[in-house]
Amino acid sequence: MSRKHFSWLLFATFLVGAVVMILPQHTGKDEVPESGLLLPGLEDKVNEVNWLRLTGAGNQTIVTLQRENDLWTVEEASGYRADWESLRNLLSGLAQARIVEPKTANPEYYERLGVEGVSSESAAGVRVEFAADTGLPAVIVGNKARGRSGQYVRLADSDASALIDTALDVPVERSSWLDQSIIDISEAEVVDVEITHADGELIEATRVSAEDEDFQLQNLPDGRTVKSNWTVNGLANVLADLSMDEVKPQDSLVWEDAARLSLLTADGLQVAVQLIQQAARQESSTPEFWIRLEAGLFTTALGTPAGSEEANEETRKRAEEINNRTRGWAYRIPQYKYKAMTPKMEDLLEVNDEPPSL
Repeated sequence: MSRKHFSWLLFATFLVGAVVMILPQHTGKDEVPESGLLLPGLEDKVNEVNWLRLTGAGNQTIVTLQRENDLWTVEEASGYRADWESLRNLLSGLAQARIVEPKTANPEYYERLGVEGVSSESAAGVRVEFAADTGLPAVIVGNKARGRSGQYVRLADSDASALIDTALDVPVERSSWLDQSIIDISEAEVVDVEITHADGELIEATRVSAEDEDFQLQNLPDGRTVKSNWTVNGLANVLADLSMDEVKPQDSLVWEDAARLSLLTADGLQVAVQLIQQAARQESSTPEFWIRLEAGLFTTALGTPAGSEEANEETRKRAEEINNRTRGWAYRIPQYKYKAMTPKMEDLLEVNDEPPSL
């Protein structure tokens, strides 16, 4: 080979090497599509998904969601039912999420987007993991984009992150993944409320007829008056849109000294509630307030239902729906709700300014 040809070959080799160094280095691990669906396989099999795990900072499991037949449950809450709306929004959001643009593949910049690995104690993102048999990769859902729509994500088996066109709502509190609704009985339905305290004190408020707007407090002490109709009427509203803060199997609590609340509706539905106060778990926390309940069909003193056969059947179905949701469970409720369900007689009466008789 002539010296001239060798020089040209040496120059060409140098030029190719320089081009290779200038071009970005991609591997199968850090490549991410510049557009298209984030999880192309999810849309076709979203209705087949039956298991999800969400993991937060420090590799702490937020929830493990499992589906049996048509019911989703939360493993960490003893198999209590999951909040379908939250789950549906997450699955549909991931199935429809499209990549707006690729972002960094440099781990040093992950924290800015909230897509660092969740093994970090300060991780901002949430890892959403599918069952292995789906073939779907886990996704780390990071921060919402600032100054523009969308959210940052990273497939857990990829170095590259991306901005998607969807803002995903991924709560990090376990309670947010539970169906928090307990029961909903409106005041307009109620005709009688009875409260029995552990010490035997009895409080009863009754609506005499369907036309009455106000409840009448029974067994009113001589010479005393109620604070207001609003105070007494409020007893009928205690099971309206009632939701929980926490749930656990009812057998894990002691119900021996429970107060009792019985609520009766015009269609013959009777809901029996037991209420207890439990000591604080830690010195810095407050006491906890728990209830359990059961629904049934009201029967007269003779043991027979009060309504027609057709009406009674509808009420039985309603009671069974409530029991299917609540049977075997105890619910922690806010303190103000507990107090509304367990007033003493003195709480309902005007202050007695008269000196006690000698």
